[in-house]
Amino acid sequence: MTNTKATMSQASIDDTFANFDNNNNSIENSSDECILDSFRYIGGRRFHNVLDAKYFLPNDNGEVDRLEGQHFLYRHIWQGNFSAPVTQRLQQPGACVLDVGCGPGSWILEMSCDFPSAIFVGLDISPIFPPEQKKPPNATFLQANLLDGLPFPDGTFDFVYQRFMSSALEESQWRDEVIAELVRVIKPGGWIELMELDVVCTEDTNAPTYQRFNRSLMDFLADRGINGLISSKLKGYLESTKQLTNIQCEERSTRIGQWGGRLGEMMCVDLLEGVAACKPALSQFMNITYDEFDSMLQTVRMEVDSSQFCYKTHRFYAQKI
Repeated sequence: MTNTKATMSQASIDDTFANFDNNNNSIENSSDECILDSFRYIGGRRFHNVLDAKYFLPNDNGEVDRLEGQHFLYRHIWQGNFSAPVTQRLQQPGACVLDVGCGPGSWILEMSCDFPSAIFVGLDISPIFPPEQKKPPNATFLQANLLDGLPFPDGTFDFVYQRFMSSALEESQWRDEVIAELVRVIKPGGWIELMELDVVCTEDTNAPTYQRFNRSLMDFLADRGINGLISSKLKGYLESTKQLTNIQCEERSTRIGQWGGRLGEMMCVDLLEGVAACKPALSQFMNITYDEFDSMLQTVRMEVDSSQFCYKTHRFYAQKI
């Protein structure tokens, strides 16, 4: 990878289009598109405008809300923001932490308050970072594309964290570029942690509409070179660097829907909002209208509540030699 200069965000999300109609029900999805500066608008949702990037989910206010809610869900499920044994290290003055693909920065904001002596940097392709007045003095954010190379010297960080990037990266990029680049910027003795998830259901689950959505999503991702179940590969990729030791993997299984109680209901909302965020891309791939997509999503909700679905989340962490 070749390093490029990143742009530091000095303001909150551009509110110019805050009132943009998010309820556009255009049938001809491919023609319902306009490009405005650093953002692209499709079907009433706002997206990044980096044309060679694979990431296809929106970055508007609705998506920011979804990602912030998701952060708190997974912090509760895991009873913490990380699993790597870095607490003592982060309590040392000047310890440096990088969050790659930080989104709206929820993880950074919490961590920078929990460890006020450490320095936290969040990096994302989309400038949807917190406003300046919400940022602790030990936190900063950079707009940059991981695939252009991280704009930091070798051995800069004590801890590098990355979460839920499976839909943004081709399998070959994980294998040949991304892991090596993350490891490059870690100090000797520092740690890396990756977190990814899978949605699973029991073999006898009767959920044909969900299965159609899931097959279509997996096919859509495969067409883009993306492995939607990359978590099964990550431990091997970490091992293949030959630069890491103490490689560990932890897993949590969380029920989705009514059988999971209150938490299950919240997880169901997260699942459905995630699928809804795919609508502009996935409806076009499936050759269905937005109205048909929304109707199928309502059926998925009923299927989830009458079946036994789970989220399986995985955390992989390792220490640099």
